[in-house]
Amino acid sequence: MMSRRNVGWAILAWTLVSWGGRVGLLGQAPATDVGSWIRIGGSLLVGILAGWALISGRFARPAVLVFALWTAAIWVRSLWVVWSQPNTLGFRLVHTALAAGWVVLIWAAQRVTASRPGIPTGAPGGSI
Repeated sequence: MMSRRNVGWAILAWTLVSWGGRVGLLGQAPATDVGSWIRIGGSLLVGILAGWALISGRFARPAVLVFALWTAAIWVRSLWVVWSQPNTLGFRLVHTALAAGWVVLIWAAQRVTASRPGIPTGAPGGSI
């Protein structure tokens, strides 16, 4: 069953899968590599905040909006880079699968926070 909390936990888990291993790259990146710091650090922060917002029910709608916009921008750019530069097919497929996972999570997060006529805010299955 898709609930706000389940989607929140899924976002937290996928954030750790997608970005957790990249934290080590920040230690290797020069301090002047602002792009990596923003992309990796920002994605971790946005994913954690969106997951927390969905689990707690606090600020879920605005958090999901920021999550959706940030994630879409990051992964459209990432897929463009991955597929336009010389990379192995495996590398391309892994990044495409990660992006597909994010698309599903954006859809699920939007779905569980959408207003539904006839269901009061805060009701089981309703939106917060």
